[in-house]
Amino acid sequence: MIGASVDSAEANRKWAEKYELRMPLIGDAREHGVAAAFGVARRLVGVAKRTTWLIDPDGTLRKIYPKVTPKGHAADVLAACREIWG
Repeated sequence: MIGASVDSAEANRKWAEKYELRMPLIGDAREHGVAAAFGVARRLVGVAKRTTWLIDPDGTLRKIYPKVTPKGHAADVLAACREIWG
């Protein structure tokens, strides 16, 4: 699992500490290149559209959540991961 955010590195660090995240976070604050590559950059407002992708280690896209609502999302993603990968 990897997270990406257009927030600053410092904001990402604080967020990861607050929620005790153990996954790496990609900082995309300057160029928004990762967000642009995935088609979720919203440069005019300085944020990215919240989206989740489940991608196999070989690069196969297994599922997309194009409209993420934080409440309950983690449980939905975990259930899908268990269904796909056991």
